[in-house]
Amino acid sequence: MIYAIVGTDRIKRDKAYEALSALGVVTAHIYSEQLVTLEPLIAASSLFGEKVIVNVIQVMELASARDEVVRLLPEMKDSANIFIIDEPFADANRVSRLTKYAEKVYDAREEKKKEVDVFVLCTLFAKRDKKAAWIEWMRIRDVGSPEAIQGALWWKFQGIWADTRAGRPSKFTLSECEDIGGKLLRSSIKAHRGEADLKVELEKVILTLQ
Repeated sequence: MIYAIVGTDRIKRDKAYEALSALGVVTAHIYSEQLVTLEPLIAASSLFGEKVIVNVIQVMELASARDEVVRLLPEMKDSANIFIIDEPFADANRVSRLTKYAEKVYDAREEKKKEVDVFVLCTLFAKRDKKAAWIEWMRIRDVGSPEAIQGALWWKFQGIWADTRAGRPSKFTLSECEDIGGKLLRSSIKAHRGEADLKVELEKVILTLQ
């Protein structure tokens, strides 16, 4: 059985998770780096007879991971276990796919409002322009969604990381990519678990630039 949450509206997301908490306690959290563990959980059973509830979080951003999740959607739908697929940045195509298989889709997409161009910050970050990146961060941090900013930075930095690994021109060393990439990824995970404020974590990442 599948339930899905799409969108970044914090209040709507909190209400969705509150409603889903009635299903029971989540037994596994899966992020993109743990995707290989998803398929075995479809037929898994608990040693103590409790429900197996799996929270699949923001794994459909990458094409390879998205293809794997799409492949498994029919099996997850028919599974006795429960899969909560959380896609904050789902586009219309992903929402349509999830709607086809989900028992219920919680729509937490934000209402249209004045656009905040987070990609200016991404470009400055990629250039390692600490001063300009900090000024841009201060401009957008209170008007843009921190989840959207984190998502855009993570998307941009994955490209930087790939270029660095491949030996293409980059402003970052491989060790810096591993450090900064890890901090960006963990910022979302920690905020999702209620262990940190996402804005504070993103500020820390921006301040790592030299």
